[in-house]
Amino acid sequence: MDYDAAKLLKVDTTDPRSVHTNIIILNQPIKRFDILKRIWNHARFRLCVDGGANRLYDLLTGPLHELRERFLPDIVCGDLDSLRHDVRQYYEQRGVKVQQDPDQYSTDFGKAMQKVYSLPNAGSRETIILGSLANRVDQGLGLLHELLREQKRNPHIKLWLFSETSVSFILTPGFSAIHACMAEKIFTENVGLIPIYGPCTITTTGLEWDVHEWPTSMGTQVSTSNHVVKDIVTVTTDNEILFTIELQPSFPLSGR
Repeated sequence: MDYDAAKLLKVDTTDPRSVHTNIIILNQPIKRFDILKRIWNHARFRLCVDGGANRLYDLLTGPLHELRERFLPDIVCGDLDSLRHDVRQYYEQRGVKVQQDPDQYSTDFGKAMQKVYSLPNAGSRETIILGSLANRVDQGLGLLHELLREQKRNPHIKLWLFSETSVSFILTPGFSAIHACMAEKIFTENVGLIPIYGPCTITTTGLEWDVHEWPTSMGTQVSTSNHVVKDIVTVTTDNEILFTIELQPSFPLSGR
């Protein structure tokens, strides 16, 4: 499978919504407005999960206040137990759909993915999740669990987790090519292949410490703190594995 996270951060000035991308904003701090702005310009569908609407609203305060009306989600959904009244009122007054789903047997992230699946041409879209792995350990692991669950439900939708400093995604069994685009200075060289979904055997190219038919599992040997040395990294694996690459602290905002 082909993975190109860099294209999600490139602005197409001829058609800023030319990439079939969805954005899901979780109820966690949004650390980087520059990244939000980049991927927002690509998205055809923007969804806030419950208190994620609070996060978007609160991000656009102070010097960014005048931009708030330019960053209106298409929908706010979930059980809405975290959505503030002032935020709900603000978005509803501007035509944003606010939909409550009280089902306690599914998470708000699961509810959001059901909205994504209902979209036209959902199978051709990529979905970016703005979330955090740096808060509670159980919530961070729960988010990684949900990424795998949703990837298995619909393997044709690529799921990208944009956290505080990294982009992470699941490589499915087989051969994958990852476009790191190092010359564009979107990512650093730092990369990890984490077998959090079970033992697997991997072969890689394009890394400083490549491996060949290398067994990896939690508690034995894991490829963390590896380095990208080529624009295209390839990975062959016999089980799902988490690939994570560090974002540059800042990158050029040309084409904005």
